[in-house]
Amino acid sequence: MARLKQFLVQAIATSRDRLFDSRPEGEGAKLLVGVLLLLCGAYSLIYFAVTAHRAMSQPIGDFFGLWSAGKFLLDHPAAEIYDAATLKAAQLVLGMDPGIDYPFPYPPSFMLVVAPLGLLPWPVAYLLLIAVTLPLFIWATAGRRWRSWIGLAALVAPATTITIIAGQAGLLAAALMAGGFRLAARRPILAGVLLGLLTYKPQMGVLVPVALLAAGLWRTIAAAVATLLVLVVMTSLIFGTSVWPVWVAGIVTYSDQFAAESGEILHLMPTVFVALSRLDVPAVAAQLAQGGAAIVAAAVVWDCFRRGATPLAAAALMTATFLATPHAFVYDMPIVATAVLWTIVEGQRSGRPFGLGERLILMLAFTSPITLPPTGIRFPVAVVSLMLLLGLILRRCRRLHPVPAGGWLPAWLACRAPQSL
Repeated sequence: MARLKQFLVQAIATSRDRLFDSRPEGEGAKLLVGVLLLLCGAYSLIYFAVTAHRAMSQPIGDFFGLWSAGKFLLDHPAAEIYDAATLKAAQLVLGMDPGIDYPFPYPPSFMLVVAPLGLLPWPVAYLLLIAVTLPLFIWATAGRRWRSWIGLAALVAPATTITIIAGQAGLLAAALMAGGFRLAARRPILAGVLLGLLTYKPQMGVLVPVALLAAGLWRTIAAAVATLLVLVVMTSLIFGTSVWPVWVAGIVTYSDQFAAESGEILHLMPTVFVALSRLDVPAVAAQLAQGGAAIVAAAVVWDCFRRGATPLAAAALMTATFLATPHAFVYDMPIVATAVLWTIVEGQRSGRPFGLGERLILMLAFTSPITLPPTGIRFPVAVVSLMLLLGLILRRCRRLHPVPAGGWLPAWLACRAPQSL
């Protein structure tokens, strides 16, 4: 019995080492990465070709919602944009299919972005949005290495393709979050400005305060708060102060409407609550699981950032966001591609390459957005990949970045300088 137990322990240890322990990078790994990027590029070209054919008769995806909101602001009082019936009536005049709904649940500060789009024809406005946000996203992800494989990977990532085709603002949110933490070491004030601008999409920044507080980035926090206040003042001056209470009241209405009518788009949401709901888990249990996931995600972000505002900690934040928020879509996932790439870069920099199991997790997380648009896939591949990725990042963060000598509190009070990419 003792020999059997010893044999099992050795077998488990050997399997773990083969799967997860670091191994030197070889030509085989580089070839695998090249093939993966080639397949992603092919996926992008096919997806673009199919969408271009469909777009000849109708606006490109969700972008119609943003563009029509901008048009609405030109001819109506701004506060009325949160009245779903009034907004839809105006959208129908613009040619929207009566069976589609494009409400505007964003904070009033996002009106500063969509209002200028309404001044342009929708194809021009769409191209302008992508032409601005895509380079920003690639810069925020790759920095000066934008012409290397990192920039190429950010460009052909499935999440990038899906977001471009949808015409959504996910690339902007990803650029603001990644850019904020990229600049935190050298330009903490500018980093705070970018993170303050991210408040246009509150659900994507839900864990940012946890990260900034854990790392003791006080100047970045101050700049983010100041930016938020400036946005509130500018929005109030341009669109009136009444938009804020109307938005708060409209969020409740939107939540009720979304819960009742979102069955056809739930497969696009990589969140814990939706994943369990689609597996027929009772709503109460799914909500409790979502709350528990949010607590665990916040704890992981705190643990990573108390070790320093490293790129690996930022990758943990980007990944944990999708486990913490109950409301996110596939077009919000470019930031997950950034998390994967930053994790890989940190592994190269540290001299600790990835084991086979870690490589599989990274590839799964990078490509998992492909599984969301098809309606027939019920197994939550994306959510599982996010959990595995967060576990991988936490494990490596603890190994590569131990808590500073003397404990994290003295270093926290002394405001440790973050690492730059």
